[in-house]
Amino acid sequence: MTLLVVGLVLFFALHLIPSVVPLRVALIARLGQGRYRGVFSLLAFASLVLMVWGFGRAPLEPLYTVPGWGRRVAMLVVPVAVVLFAAANMPTHIRAVVRHPMLLGTLLWATAHLLSNGDLRSVVLFGSFAAFAVLDFVSVEARGKRPSTDKAPRLAMDGAAIVAGLVVVGLLTVFHGALFGVPII
Repeated sequence: MTLLVVGLVLFFALHLIPSVVPLRVALIARLGQGRYRGVFSLLAFASLVLMVWGFGRAPLEPLYTVPGWGRRVAMLVVPVAVVLFAAANMPTHIRAVVRHPMLLGTLLWATAHLLSNGDLRSVVLFGSFAAFAVLDFVSVEARGKRPSTDKAPRLAMDGAAIVAGLVVVGLLTVFHGALFGVPII
């Protein structure tokens, strides 16, 4: 469980840096924009590896019984979440309407997993992501931050986000067991 918690702490600490403007500005000034992004990405990837590895090594300790419908809901909600992830970084109508698709996608993904997994390691992992998404959404709204409107939404990008999201869902469905130790099908 220690590796899982270390991965979570590293991931969330990294993702708080952009909201601490003086720290972010100082890091970019010191490293340069490209190196800042590179180090950020490398550390974020390392934190994900720690989370996945820690999750796989953590003991399976049941906490609650999941509802019988929880798995079916997760199978419907996770694809929506993944499409929202894809739409978050594209000039889509989805992004224009939802405003913060990455945060909503994260909350949906985490909640779906909490509905289909009732063990301690799942509550630590997915509960942390759900809580972070809610707190980040409140923070973003309080700061009045809105997604960039530099590029006008294009219907083709909505299609690309949906196709990309569904391809990723298909790959995750097939390889979930190999990647995360818990097969979906």
